[in-house]
Amino acid sequence: MFCARRIKTLLQDRSLATIVSRMIIYTDAHCHLNPQSENPTIDCRIYSSVRPADWKNAIIISENDDDKNFAAIGIHPWYLADVDTNFESQMIEILTEHPNMMVGEIGLDKFHPDIPHQLEIFVAQLKIAAKLRRPIHLHCVGAWDKILHIFKHYEHTLPPVIVAHNFNGSPDLIQQIAERYNVYFSYSVPHDNSQDITRISTTPPDRILVETDTFDLNDEIDKLDAAISAIALINQSDIDEMSEKIYQNIQRVISYVRSIE
Repeated sequence: MFCARRIKTLLQDRSLATIVSRMIIYTDAHCHLNPQSENPTIDCRIYSSVRPADWKNAIIISENDDDKNFAAIGIHPWYLADVDTNFESQMIEILTEHPNMMVGEIGLDKFHPDIPHQLEIFVAQLKIAAKLRRPIHLHCVGAWDKILHIFKHYEHTLPPVIVAHNFNGSPDLIQQIAERYNVYFSYSVPHDNSQDITRISTTPPDRILVETDTFDLNDEIDKLDAAISAIALINQSDIDEMSEKIYQNIQRVISYVRSIE
């Protein structure tokens, strides 16, 4: 029977990660690395912005056109002070010029101020993503009730796919939104607790992504090793098979921007 103690042992045993790393297909569904962060070991990576000052990095990544590194522009709910009054027109212009670009990181955070303003900026970006048919990378902390209300209201005009970054909602929520709103659930290294284990084991394997959320290239592979190894263990899957499944999942997310001409 799977137990949290095995997760803890696995995460402490870095030699295991070294052994299996040669078999793993590495994908990072959500990070904040700079455009110069090259790593040939990474088979697919998505860079997410948090404020307009980051968008120039996203443009550089999008213009590299290497079919492995992708980017998203957005305004994170922690950085609303950076919002310019004409941010919507700027976003639309950049996204139109870069059809391989996504929208993110956007969303709501209960523990940061001015929820009404967060809602206003989030909905504006959601509408842009829907109009231009771009995937979104969603930040949600303690606000899934509000997110669900918005999704229901805009159900027929939502973006084509939603990546729930560092998903921390309930297992029941996974069942509610995976198919209905075409949601993929992105996980970093799970904690050795029953809540994380249940959440991951409840997520359909064809909806799982892994991420680092890192700004530091030096810890990207270690974090991905630990995340994929733990998720494979929770799902009682071979690590190489799990990494292949996750790779196919991220390719489906990216296919939405690959199809835009």
